Amino acid sequence: MFRFVVHPVRRFGATALTLLMLVAVVAPEASADTRGCEIVHNTFRCVALHKEPISKPSQVRMPLVGTCSWQAQTFPCHDPEMGWFDNQDGCYYRPAIPQPAFDPNLWQGHQNGQGAIYAESCVAINHFRFVWQSSLPVGPATKSSAQLAQQAFATLTLPRPIPPTSPSGATLPDGRPYTVVQVPTWFWTRPSSYQPKTARAAVGPVWAQVTVTPVALTFTPGDNGSTVSCAGPGKVWTDQVGPWTHAPGGCDYSYPQSTYGYPDGQLTATYGIVWRANWAGSGGSGGVFPDVSTTATSRFAVAEAQAVVVK
Repeated sequence: MFRFVVHPVRRFGATALTLLMLVAVVAPEASADTRGCEIVHNTFRCVALHKEPISKPSQVRMPLVGTCSWQAQTFPCHDPEMGWFDNQDGCYYRPAIPQPAFDPNLWQGHQNGQGAIYAESCVAINHFRFVWQSSLPVGPATKSSAQLAQQAFATLTLPRPIPPTSPSGATLPDGRPYTVVQVPTWFWTRPSSYQPKTARAAVGPVWAQVTVTPVALTFTPGDNGSTVSCAGPGKVWTDQVGPWTHAPGGCDYSYPQSTYGYPDGQLTATYGIVWRANWAGSGGSGGVFPDVSTTATSRFAVAEAQAVVVK
């Protein structure tokens, strides 16, 4: 036989769960103005009990573990009286001790020994009953939101820049792509490779979302010159703008010398996209990751202006 006492619920953080009746197994001497609840022939019922003085609990109440959520409200993931919280339905579950005699109806058609009967306390709808469950709800997440943010970040594949096949849009008579000494050489990437990316990871009520945003396009000229950068994906150079025009936003570099004497008369320039990652997570957590870069290379010649044959 089961014997339970119903207590008024206390507040859980900022969420007041008023008028909810929680069911807990207690000793008779710890009750006062209560109702005794029991299962008789696998039917749950409550009857009035006589008044008894309240005695101090024999055990210290354990602290609540973790934070769970249901319908935008937060609840402790575990309560010593009600058991574990299920994020799927907003109810707490605790094994009924002792387990009632096996009955196919109470066990909802499951075989004896398969699953168990649990006291179900649904905090949002002031509901209590005994139900069959295959197992207890999963406990609180074992990962922090910061760890989940790292996990989400690791799933992202950040695009590499897609550099132009020729900075000048043309080739020398021998087929080499080229640019010209002392002329602003524009650098750019396709806009499709310069777009923010997001990823999310969650374990139970704990979650984190990472947003990675491109913040700069870099150009390492390959002639021992310093790396230059600009904001945005750059703009494609066309002959309509003329050879001496600087690129919008500063996405250009002027080579001081030709590549005469370089292997094959070409150098290797490196294009890069700098990515900045921010994350936000459950419980108001958040942070940033160190910037990362993705790169791609392009080979071309730097020619003297008088050596370029214009057709």
